[in-house]
Amino acid sequence: MNPLAIRRHPSMYRFPLPNEIRQWNLKPAAFAILAYLRYRSCRKIHGAPAVQELAMRIKMSIQMAERQVNVLVDRGLVTSSLFPTWPLPKSGNYFTLPDELFYLNLGHGPITVYAYLLCCEDHRMHQCHPSYKTIAYATGLSINTVMKHIAILADKRLITMEHTSYMDNKGMKWAGNNCYTILPIRQAADAFYQQEINRLKENVERQRIAKLLQELNSPT
Repeated sequence: MNPLAIRRHPSMYRFPLPNEIRQWNLKPAAFAILAYLRYRSCRKIHGAPAVQELAMRIKMSIQMAERQVNVLVDRGLVTSSLFPTWPLPKSGNYFTLPDELFYLNLGHGPITVYAYLLCCEDHRMHQCHPSYKTIAYATGLSINTVMKHIAILADKRLITMEHTSYMDNKGMKWAGNNCYTILPIRQAADAFYQQEINRLKENVERQRIAKLLQELNSPT
């Protein structure tokens, strides 16, 4: 079932990833697939997912999905039936991602950047302050690509971004790292649904106008 189809308490529908996953040096595409496979295993979704499912959920080509699956299998991170081989993390050595993440039409790049922000998040304030350079280094992306994905996350209402500044000991003002606030996942889900509804309405209206024009131009 699509997690966006029902209302529920968001904290009850999150799945854990170990903090050490950042040390596994996975490319964003492989990381996103691995996260999706952990989500499926936590929700006890039976059977191995088809490569087409992975490609659809994470917005990549089937060929790319196949290559990344082979990487994960070769490294022993998933079995041949695509079940994660590493145990669920215990104590506080993990961070969690919301199930809805794979149903917002994000893609593997934004998913990876979002996951890093959640890994850095101060859970009391729901904020973090990594630099673009730090995010780029952690995710294996270029700084320009990170900036693009941050903009996507903000547009999807998953985060807000605030520019900060600081004063040095000589009284000079300098630009600081951005402050990212992690928003409730329900806001992003609601916004996504509204966009989909608006898109459907626009398609229906275009079809109505096209049919009307066809009738007007057809010989009587």
